[in-house]
Amino acid sequence: MPGDVNCIFTKVLIPFVEKEVGPEGVAAVLRTVGRSREYLVADHNWLPLPLANELVRLAMELMGETDEERWARRYTEYLMEWRPSRADRHYLGTYSIGLGEPRRYFERCKTIWGQSASFLRFELVDIGRRQARFRWSPASGGPMPRWTCTQIKVGLERAPTVWGLPPATVTERQCATRGAAACVVDVRWTNPPLGRSFWSATLGGAAGSALTGYALATAPGVSWIVQALAGAAPLAAGVGLGVMLRERARRRDSQRLLDLQSEEIIYSNNELEKKFRDLETKIEQLSLLIDLSAAVNATLDPEKIYEQAVQRLVHRMGYEAAHLYLVDRDRRVIRGHQAAGRASDQLETVELPLDNGASAVARVATIGLPLLVDDVEASPTPLHLATVRALDVRAFVAVPLRVKDRIFGVLTVASSEPNRFATGDLELMSAVANHVALAVDRAESFQMIEELTRGLEDKVRVRTEQLRAANEELQAAYRDLQATQVQLIQREKMASVGQLVAGVAHELNNPIGFVYSNVGTLDDFVKRLRAILDVYRAVPLADAEQARVDEHWKQLKVDYALKYIDSMIEGIREGAERARKIVRDLRVFARTGADVWQAVDLHEELESSLTLINHLLKDRVTVHRAFGRLPSVECVRSQIDQVFLNLLANAAQAITGPGAITIETRAEDGCAVVAVSDTGAGIAPDVIGRIFDPFFTTKPVGEGTGLGLSISYEIVKKHGGEIRAASPPGGGATLTVRLPLTRRPS
Repeated sequence: MPGDVNCIFTKVLIPFVEKEVGPEGVAAVLRTVGRSREYLVADHNWLPLPLANELVRLAMELMGETDEERWARRYTEYLMEWRPSRADRHYLGTYSIGLGEPRRYFERCKTIWGQSASFLRFELVDIGRRQARFRWSPASGGPMPRWTCTQIKVGLERAPTVWGLPPATVTERQCATRGAAACVVDVRWTNPPLGRSFWSATLGGAAGSALTGYALATAPGVSWIVQALAGAAPLAAGVGLGVMLRERARRRDSQRLLDLQSEEIIYSNNELEKKFRDLETKIEQLSLLIDLSAAVNATLDPEKIYEQAVQRLVHRMGYEAAHLYLVDRDRRVIRGHQAAGRASDQLETVELPLDNGASAVARVATIGLPLLVDDVEASPTPLHLATVRALDVRAFVAVPLRVKDRIFGVLTVASSEPNRFATGDLELMSAVANHVALAVDRAESFQMIEELTRGLEDKVRVRTEQLRAANEELQAAYRDLQATQVQLIQREKMASVGQLVAGVAHELNNPIGFVYSNVGTLDDFVKRLRAILDVYRAVPLADAEQARVDEHWKQLKVDYALKYIDSMIEGIREGAERARKIVRDLRVFARTGADVWQAVDLHEELESSLTLINHLLKDRVTVHRAFGRLPSVECVRSQIDQVFLNLLANAAQAITGPGAITIETRAEDGCAVVAVSDTGAGIAPDVIGRIFDPFFTTKPVGEGTGLGLSISYEIVKKHGGEIRAASPPGGGATLTVRLPLTRRPS
């Protein structure tokens, strides 16, 4: 069940309070419940127990009653004595009367009280012909309301009076309101008598039997059997007549009860049909309300929401006219904004003061309560009659459009006939206004969020641009700092290396020069010795001496020495020449002069660099030269040598086994192009974009500083050129340097 206490309770409470207090008491009850009077007198509606308790406290306060048991007894006695109209009668009362006698009523008390108070567990413990025992307790185990306990006891006590019998005697054994687990009572009652007609007929028959017996007793010759039979016949006839009269009375009572129940069935059927019609109307209104809600929530434009609302009120809900007013608090006016239906073109000119007494719509916008006017010509509510007549309005419903605590408009439906609207229209319009207000609030919130978002996006965009510019400046400054740091490191390193190499080259140059200059003298001396040996060999000797000389000749392997001495001298000459070239290249590479620009043959510089990395190549790496026609390039020789040395060293180190390095040169678009390719493993795609970053290296710790390619990049960039890296999927890598043939202005 949807509640604990059936509205039979309020069906009696409302007229009881109205009788004791007046209409203001009924208004207080309705405000407390928040429901209409029609809801509270409907048998199928229910209330929660806490609300019923609150209503009891309110009624006691209104009536000035402080004792809850005394108030409950007054309420229940009123209930038992109340003779409601046909519309106010409830089905349990009709059902109870139809039972016909107390015992049948007490047998069915569990059903009767279960239909009126679902929070109770009601039990019939025992029942006899004139007595019964009952027990009841809260079904949920909570506290027992004192007023409920008193109502049940008084109801059991007064139940027999429905059939004109004396009240029952109720003896309380224990009570849950006084700490017991359940309430237990004994009830004793008086059953209906046999009736006056029965006893009159029976007494008449008894008198007839007595007279007949006396007459037969004085008559001679009548046996005692005949006397007994003749005397009993009138008594039996009297009893039979009494029973017949009693049954006829009971049939009349039963027919009366059947007529009462038939009336109840017909009335209930009519009420059910009325409820079904009301339900169909509610369902139709709910469907239309859902349709309107979907329409107004399908857009975020307030103007379209207003238009959809008034159009559907007229074209879907069947109202004659619908008007929407908006409040302008700055100007203290309320003006017509949207309309549909009858005289809709007149609303745009309507503008009324935002004053409680100026017009009905201003009153609704001011106090925030809906308003129903049945007839504008007889309404006590202040109206702006000129506007009402211009819009051809005779009856209307006006409801506020409220967002949180702010009323921003009024929505009305109007008719040109009086008494057109009812409470249901007021409720429906309140629901419509609620949907419209929520949709407008959502739309305005979205627009506000959109505006804030746009403003925030603009601020973020400006701030992002500022941060991007600052970041770019920081990155540029960081790059310049890194470049400066790299240049300083390189300058210091090159200065140290240059001094070291210059010293080593100087120390090596003297012995190498001594070897190189004396190798010619040595060759001349060898030739002289070879000539004198030929002279000595031509001198004739004795056989014994000749044999001894030949023996020594063979032992000393003079023929072998003479055969290879020339090639050894040539090897010394070539080694000395190569050493002289290495020293010369080292001195060129280590030159620390301040950026001397000069015309340089790049092929010679490449060969010098190959000479310096020869220890990395040895017999493992083959160098292929694809030199094209290349004019001299104006550059800083030592710096370009350093670029070539880095590229060739990296290419050689990238080849782990046998491989090849290809050097291709060409002139193109006023630039010298030098491409160094290797057959190594290649450069991974995720790092190829970072190989020119300072300190980035893929070599193990201790084997690389990550400055070689970064320095090369800065040198080429300083020369106005560019350096690029490429690594095809199959392996290998190519680094291409483009240098202008002539120096470009900084």
